[in-house]
Amino acid sequence: MKPPLPSFSDVRFRLGRRFRKQQEFAAGYAPLYSRLFGTVADWLAAAPGDDSLADWLVQTGASRSSFDVPLLLLAGLHRDILAGRPELDDLAQYYPTVGGGRLIEENGLAASFRAAVEARQEALARFIATAQVQTNETARGLCWLLPACMTGWPSLHLVDLGASAGLNLVADRRHFRITDATGDRTPLELGSGRPTQFSVRSEGAPLPSVRPVVPVIRSRTGCDLAPLVLHAPEDEQTLAAFIWGDQPERLHLLKAGIAALHAVDRSESPVHLVQADLPEDLPRFLTERLSSLPDAPVVLYNTYLTTYLADRGASLRSLLAAWAARHSQPVLWLQWEPPWRGPEPPEFGWIGWTADLWSGGEHRQWHLAWTHPHGTRIRWLPDLAAWAACWQGEARTCAPR
Repeated sequence: MKPPLPSFSDVRFRLGRRFRKQQEFAAGYAPLYSRLFGTVADWLAAAPGDDSLADWLVQTGASRSSFDVPLLLLAGLHRDILAGRPELDDLAQYYPTVGGGRLIEENGLAASFRAAVEARQEALARFIATAQVQTNETARGLCWLLPACMTGWPSLHLVDLGASAGLNLVADRRHFRITDATGDRTPLELGSGRPTQFSVRSEGAPLPSVRPVVPVIRSRTGCDLAPLVLHAPEDEQTLAAFIWGDQPERLHLLKAGIAALHAVDRSESPVHLVQADLPEDLPRFLTERLSSLPDAPVVLYNTYLTTYLADRGASLRSLLAAWAARHSQPVLWLQWEPPWRGPEPPEFGWIGWTADLWSGGEHRQWHLAWTHPHGTRIRWLPDLAAWAACWQGEARTCAPR
């Protein structure tokens, strides 16, 4: 028996709360989007019937996750702005991603935003109803890149669970610079891209010495509920729309990531994306795509995926563990995910960086760090030293047996 559908009053409350949370998260980091999220939260605070645009949004978003709707609404508008639609020319003046330099403190922002939504209501309704949120934060490739360099494995098979367009599968073709907050240590440089594309500030437990040598990537495979294969410029524009409009530097990094993806697709280990509805399709995906890879360890990773899953990813662990225990090669699972249970993160919105290893009939787990969702700051935890010790010296307890 299906659960009853939520009432419009429930939808209105949930959407209002989610837009307000997004406003709080973006404050100080993306001031334009913080203001826009807050503006919509104010619309939703009106009583039903008092604001026609709020009523429209409640009806439009009733069938979608309340987490998705704020991201979809602003991505739909950003897509139109990137496409140069004239109805949004006034709002575009506030968007640095298209060269807009108008100050958000000016009185016209709220009116321009409302007029843009009203002008594109029909197209936005279709986008909110049908589009999938695309995770294009290309700094998240560090989730797998740094640990992979610490293993000492000569080669591996790389797998992204929730790959979107697959850009993080080519993190080895980007360039990360990890600096110590105290300034006492030499920065760690990872990846073949130039110049530095991602500057990461780290603190907490000291980062062990790392040889910045990436294992040979034998295959690159990603799965997603709605994988976005970048066949045409329109596909790239849709992906770019999910960049927040006051962050032109992230748009620049996305374009560099797309270029790296196209370069890898011309290599011997191109990116392969397949459709899979996680967690239900995970056993089939693992069996069909990965069980026939006995020549090197498998490294799987997911970044900010579990928020979008009905069970918050609870079943991923048991399904993956059952498969990994049977696989002939070591299996390493790396995650950047919200902590649904356990200790609270040090700052609002931060996510946990964890590692699970199945090797030689044993399973081990580490909580390596807390990190900002966009990978700009990392706070290392004591488990990092235990993880590093497994791969160093003569008594390498994590090495394949």
